[in-house]
Amino acid sequence: MPLSSLDRNAASCPYRTTSSDGGHATCQLLGELLAGGPAGCTLVSEEICLSCCRSFEPTSIDFNPVIAALTWGAAEQVLADLADSDPESTRWRALRDKAEASLPVVLPDEDDLPARPMEASSTARHWTVAEIHAVLPPPTMHVGAVTEWAVGVTTAPRRSPTLAHCLGSLIAAGWPEPHLFVDGAVEVPPEFLNLSRTVRLPAVGARQSYYLAVGELLQRFPSAQALMLVQDDAYWPAHLPIREYLEQCLWPGDEPGLVSAWCCTDDTATQAGWHRRIQPWKFGAVAFIFSRTSAEQFIRDPLLQQLCDSRADNHSGGISMLVGEWAARIGVPLYFTTPSLVQHLGEISTIWENSRAVGVRRASRFLGDEVIAGKPNELDT
Repeated sequence: MPLSSLDRNAASCPYRTTSSDGGHATCQLLGELLAGGPAGCTLVSEEICLSCCRSFEPTSIDFNPVIAALTWGAAEQVLADLADSDPESTRWRALRDKAEASLPVVLPDEDDLPARPMEASSTARHWTVAEIHAVLPPPTMHVGAVTEWAVGVTTAPRRSPTLAHCLGSLIAAGWPEPHLFVDGAVEVPPEFLNLSRTVRLPAVGARQSYYLAVGELLQRFPSAQALMLVQDDAYWPAHLPIREYLEQCLWPGDEPGLVSAWCCTDDTATQAGWHRRIQPWKFGAVAFIFSRTSAEQFIRDPLLQQLCDSRADNHSGGISMLVGEWAARIGVPLYFTTPSLVQHLGEISTIWENSRAVGVRRASRFLGDEVIAGKPNELDT
């Protein structure tokens, strides 16, 4: 079982190798990933190792932000000297893209984040559902009605810095009592200690924790019509009545199914509205809303039961593809919105102060921005 960030240090790192004279250190994981790369690409300073140890333990499959940044930089350097036709370019492009998908994103400017989003100021501007409709029209067809919710937030040690922003914005958006699913040693911010929570020690892993959370929400909230599971790096537009809006929109299409409140850059549609995803969902399990029927199908699926078994040797990543491939396989309709209802936050290593949102890990259109800006439904051309 990988060590948590609370247990890790340079001395215990299985990847760090120090020269006999103590003059420099190399990272064996970088050596494995960057074989044939630029000279010195595996050298690591004390500062780099310290920063890496503050995050989760990386592997060749699951990069933490520090390994991702170093790998991305080395791959870019190699690709700058390779022709597209060079057989090696395929490997280095794949490595660069994987590193890019693992890079962190920046938190919004602190001035844009209310210190306590759940405590609305008496002088704050109160936006209406009609103003959301002007930017994000509701689906033309929808079935059923949602008045009762089961809402959970999954959190783990590597993402705890974003938990307070997530919970504060979620509560302000209309869900006052989310249930926390804590996988490992996470320090819950003091202002949220009153929330109910399930703590798993030792941690079981992201995929297993997600599967168990869906099942527990079904059990805890037997009359809930919608079950929403949110990752702790989701940021909601705290100034907007998102719950009220969704209760007018669920469920789109001909039958209740699955809705992603998150829409990444690559999935962004050219026109605002509700869109059905035809291909399996791949980019982000930031905030999924299950109908009760689809949640029951999810936990009863034999293949998912096998994939989410909590035995020690079972792989623990890929939640978005896990959910997306399941929905496509059994025919559960999956819808998303453009603009995205949530923005994706991310942790930033102290030595990567200039990191910026890249690739598909951030929403290029966010409802919270567009309602304020009064943008039209269609993108500028």
